[in-house]
Amino acid sequence: MNCRLLLVVLLVARFTAAHGAPPPELMALQQQYAFLVAERVTIPYDAGMEALNTKFLAALASAADEAKKAGNLPEVLAIEEDKKLIAGKQPLSGKDDETTPASLKKLRAVYRAEAAKLAQQRTAAHAALLPPYTARLKELESTLTKTDRLTEAKEVMQHREGLGTMAAPTAVGSQFTNSLGMKFVKVPDTRVLFCIHETRLQDYAVYASEVPGVKDFWKNQTKEGVPTSDKADHPVAGMLWEDGQAFCEWLSKKEGRTYRLPTDAEWSSAVGLGSMEARTTSTTPEMLNGKVQTEFPWGGKFPPKSRDKAGNYTDTAYQTKFPLLKAIEDYTDGFVTTAPVMSFKPNKLGIYDLGGNVWEWLGDEFNASTPQHALRGGSWDSVTVGHILSSCRIRNPNRRHDYGFRVVLEEKAP
Repeated sequence: MNCRLLLVVLLVARFTAAHGAPPPELMALQQQYAFLVAERVTIPYDAGMEALNTKFLAALASAADEAKKAGNLPEVLAIEEDKKLIAGKQPLSGKDDETTPASLKKLRAVYRAEAAKLAQQRTAAHAALLPPYTARLKELESTLTKTDRLTEAKEVMQHREGLGTMAAPTAVGSQFTNSLGMKFVKVPDTRVLFCIHETRLQDYAVYASEVPGVKDFWKNQTKEGVPTSDKADHPVAGMLWEDGQAFCEWLSKKEGRTYRLPTDAEWSSAVGLGSMEARTTSTTPEMLNGKVQTEFPWGGKFPPKSRDKAGNYTDTAYQTKFPLLKAIEDYTDGFVTTAPVMSFKPNKLGIYDLGGNVWEWLGDEFNASTPQHALRGGSWDSVTVGHILSSCRIRNPNRRHDYGFRVVLEEKAP
């Protein structure tokens, strides 16, 4: 099966999964549309990104050679890290800072600008295809109604109405970007793609604007009067498990895919504990809480060092606002409360903030005797080694200023 045909099959499957087997006339329109999307949207975008990555890798190799000649080891190491990410088709680290070499900042700026241009072209190309496709669907809906095929006409109408919320198709496979701009990567030994960042305030704001009755507690999170999670690119906080669950249900319906909170086993695989924890079908998060005593999300030892950029925990900046509370000794991450998502180094899979920022709700209940669900990952308000371990699990039925969530996307069945 060639690349184009494979993309068409995947796109058609995407539509049918959301609405079941469609009427034959709708299936024909879907196939025609899928061919056009593959030809004019997906294939050009993928080809453009492949060419951009090739060009960027060549520029990185040249920069690395110059840094080696100058004997600048930190610059060489930083460049090599970007080379690994691009070669592995993983996103670049979220932000540049004072430690980022000037040469690398320039190369990254060019890369990001070109990638953004390709994304805009992809969106525009997809938008141009929708009006004529929608018109043909409307015509089919009318024809089926006139011939008293009302159930099938309703299916066409539902499909047509759903197109208004569908994002342009992006890479299918190990990476994906949805209609909210949330980025996902495949986690080995699972059937899901993990969002590389925690659910942001801006993501939750779209949900709250489209769903009647969502309370606005999430807009005003504080600790002792100090604002937290108050900017669009910060993780949304003050969440109960039910809030994360409702968000996933809305997003699944919006896009015709299956989004949900991660299981405890999936979260372990994402953080690097998958092979270290023995599980059976009856294993609960409580049984594994704190069992692995040597692993931390940043891959180093406790306590973290400021140079490690380990994550957003209780640090010296925190103590400027909460001087009577304990902080990790000599650790500075620069944020009093929450930080913008992806502010620290990603792990080997390209996933950010599995340690720190906000605690993340799981789909699993903490144990077999309670309906309370588990949380993992620690937060900006975490200081004890027990809470910062990758193996830590907690439970709490109440809202807290440092409780958020991350979503996963289920892969389609083969």
